[in-house]
Amino acid sequence: MGLSDLFLPERRPRQIVFAGDRHAEIIRLHGRRATERARLEGVVLADCGSCWPEVLERLQPVDTGVVFSAVPFIYNFFEFDRLPWKKKALRELVTWRLQKIFPDNIESYDHRFYTLPGKKVFSILVRKSLPDAVEEAFRARGIPLTFIGNSTMEIARRLPRAGAAPDFFIESDRASCTVVFQQRRAPFYIRKFKSGSGTDTVEEVGKTVGFVRGQYGVEPRRYWLVDHQDEAAAAALEAGLGGAGLLRLRAGLGAAPHIPGHP
Repeated sequence: MGLSDLFLPERRPRQIVFAGDRHAEIIRLHGRRATERARLEGVVLADCGSCWPEVLERLQPVDTGVVFSAVPFIYNFFEFDRLPWKKKALRELVTWRLQKIFPDNIESYDHRFYTLPGKKVFSILVRKSLPDAVEEAFRARGIPLTFIGNSTMEIARRLPRAGAAPDFFIESDRASCTVVFQQRRAPFYIRKFKSGSGTDTVEEVGKTVGFVRGQYGVEPRRYWLVDHQDEAAAAALEAGLGGAGLLRLRAGLGAAPHIPGHP
């Protein structure tokens, strides 16, 4: 489905910058393998602020990708009676539906959408100012930027290849959490929320599971967990969700499932 493609990579990156909600991480790649990782705390890159120079000065002058967490993105799912097969007509239809619920000027956003089974469409929005600022920062530094992506979509892209696919997956960071539910290995509901303590996250995930159970008539139980904090935070979250009857799948996602091409 190409769910990760905000901009198609011109060349496979040799290093990746991951922009979390309260940190950044620089990951060096050799082929599909991460050979080096450096974490910078307190760096907020999604605000297009003054943190980019601190990251850029640590980068090598090689093909580079940037992967943002879900925080700056807006997700919507639409269902239609039928979908036109011509791309122009499909875009007009999706844009019309989006304009009915979206308060801002759509022209200020980069809008991508993907068709899903059952005449559904998955819509993704991000302010154009974000990729524009990233491209300008890299251009000024003379570092080739070949990819801009989204970590949640990178994780979702692994669902079709999973031996035992989960009912949903959780991407948790220091101050934010994203929960993605899927059927037949395609997403159908996403919720983002601000998180504080692990207890808050467990409670909100439980509420979300209950909402999906009641609204969609499914029984979500098994999940993947991608925690961008540390092993202790992941273990605490797993224990809390286990108390709510939710089972974490050990899917062998590797150390960086949010990075494109990483096994």
